[in-house]
Amino acid sequence: MKKGDLVWGIALVAFISLFIFPSTASVLFKVTDKHPYIMGFSKFSVFATMGELLTYRMAKGSWKIFTGFLFKALVWGIIGMLTVLMFNLYSSGVKTVAAAGLLPVGKGILKSFLLAFWTSAIMNLTFSPVFMAVHRIVDVIIVKKMNKVAIHLSEIIQEINWEYFASFILGKTIPFFWIPAHTVAFLLPSDYRVLFAALLSIILGIILSWGERKA
Repeated sequence: MKKGDLVWGIALVAFISLFIFPSTASVLFKVTDKHPYIMGFSKFSVFATMGELLTYRMAKGSWKIFTGFLFKALVWGIIGMLTVLMFNLYSSGVKTVAAAGLLPVGKGILKSFLLAFWTSAIMNLTFSPVFMAVHRIVDVIIVKKMNKVAIHLSEIIQEINWEYFASFILGKTIPFFWIPAHTVAFLLPSDYRVLFAALLSIILGIILSWGERKA
């Protein structure tokens, strides 16, 4: 274990602890209720960026503040705000169509599970592919901008490995990771959903690192 591994691990535990200990958790949840977008931004800019650092560590074998670190953290923060919106939009939407009898949800515990499953499945099969593609393009733009390379959208699209994106990112991570993981997220109390989603990016970092080595 390298020193950086220990520092990363301690930082992760420290940030998570803020949402576990009652004295800090109660304050953070109150702030979340009043300022959901700000807290969504904060959670993702911290945890998702840590996930990117982990992905780099696993891919390259060392810790490094990668090119465009702050810009990518900013993008993750914006994604966190978007996640707050989408989670509420899809959750409310699925409940509405289920109440209209357009989705089978059953009763009792089964109803809670199926509402969470349908919300996750519909969100990940409609919104997520477009979001993931745009995020990948933005990542390339950030790197080019930091390296002072001319930005041409047509060239960026050609640079991206869309075969890997379709076969692994869409074909494997959505059905085998994101849909099950977000089903769990939608089973949680609303205060914990965005936090859980942000933490998922760390697990995804491990999966992506493995997938890129296989590509």
